[in-house]
Amino acid sequence: MFYRSIAQVMRLTPVMETVGAMSVSWAPVTDILDPFLEIPGQLACRLDLQFTRPGKDQPMPLAAGRAPDRIGILFCDLVTDPVSGLPLVLSGDRFTMISGPVFGTFEVRVIPEAALDLLGAHHYEFQVLETSQALQPGSPTPFPGSPA
Repeated sequence: MFYRSIAQVMRLTPVMETVGAMSVSWAPVTDILDPFLEIPGQLACRLDLQFTRPGKDQPMPLAAGRAPDRIGILFCDLVTDPVSGLPLVLSGDRFTMISGPVFGTFEVRVIPEAALDLLGAHHYEFQVLETSQALQPGSPTPFPGSPA
């Protein structure tokens, strides 16, 4: 009931081309991340852009000449592989918010850590940073003359 947003989890996926070059693109995660939603790659979560954990989260960097980045904390259920027990949400993943009060694409730049209760791990909470909206699929290319 506390999770007001649905996010599509994306992961950078390398693909070796026939000419020997490698291309990388953001692809949706194909695992079932949320047993209640049962949609591959989607996850119910809470993204709080006004909450920071003192002493844990990285401070916002100062940058002149552009809008400040939106930084927040993302809360979600523990997502682990049923066989190995390894986490399925990794550092470097991107969360594209598809429903809920917050919009945008946010990147995980820290290792997701489990919040503990008296019996063990309870949920994940980790810092996320909004990515540039110019880097979204379908957006104009950043350099004139670059391929689409």
